[in-house]
Formats: sequence, C-alpha cells, structure tokens
Amino acid sequence: MDQKLIAVAIISALLGVVAFMGYQLYGTAKTTGYAAQQGQYQGFSSYEEMMQAHHGGSSSGSCGMESGAAPSRFATGEMTAYGITLDNAGYEKLLTMNSIRLDAGQQQKIVGLDIELPCCGFQKIEAAGNCECGHHVAMVGLAKLLATKNYSREQIQQELDVWKNIFYPDGLDSGAGACG
Repeated sequence: MDQKLIAVAIISALLGVVAFMGYQLYGTAKTTGYAAQQGQYQGFSSYEEMMQAHHGGSSSGSCGMESGAAPSRFATGEMTAYGITLDNAGYEKLLTMNSIRLDAGQQQKIVGLDIELPCCGFQKIEAAGNCECGHHVAMVGLAKLLATKNYSREQIQQELDVWKNIFYPDGLDSGAGACG
C-alpha cells in the first residue's frame, strides 16, 4: 500500500511539473530578454522588445547619427560611389534596400559576410533569418545593393565595415552605439 501511495505521489508531481512547464511555454505572453536568432524578432515578442534589448530603447527608425548623445563622427554626409550618403538619410535609404531580390549568384556573394555589431550576437549574413534590428537590416540592404552592382565580396565587406564605424563610432568593442 505504501508503494502505491508513493507511485501516485510521484506521478502526480510529474504531471504537475509538465502542466506548469506547458503553461509557461504556451499559456503566457513572453518577454524573453535574450536574442535567440530565430523567428521574426529573434525570439523576442515584439520589435520594440528586440530594439530595447539591442540598443537600450530606441525603435524610432532614426539611427541617431545626426544628433543625440553619440552622433557618429564618421557620418560625413559624403556621397558614396553607389549613391548612398554616409549619414542618417543614407541609413534610411539602406533600410529600403533590404527588399532587393537577388539571384543565386548574388545571394551566394553576400552570405557569410561579417555584419557583427556589439548590439547583439548576430555575426554573419544568412540566406534567410537575418537580424531585424535597424542596423542589421541596413547592412544586409547595403550588401544586396552592392551585389546587384557587381561589387566583389571584398569590396562589399569593406563598405559594411565603413557602416559599422558609422553605427558604432567609438569602435565595435565599445558597445557605445549611435542609436540610443
């Protein structure tokens, strides 16, 4: 009789744990607090939550390059050879370039390029499922634009590195981005 009672208690406890885990996973709204590199918002429940985690709050669309606490000294406004100015207006234009459709050769040219920024752990351009924060969207847009203009992988990476300095004027290791 004691063994039956112990077995029933163990089974009840296990069912309770499974029910609690199911409720936590599927029954509540999520505020994850970390980027899982999956889904539309990298595992975050909204774009705003993702931007809060990456940049401390700003999801306003402006990258803060023209004003604010940390305007970039590299955002000179200079017109590039590919027709984008090195400033906030250029950043806004690059955001729209993410919608460019590439052929297989162009796609292969940009996959694996380094777009790592200190705001999150997203490191390389992927064929699909890239980070959706503004900086990464702009950098993927830049890579797509340059691929359609027949830039080499090395040239594309050089331009991505220019924009990394614009986005993080105090260096990639500083964590002090121009967004804020």
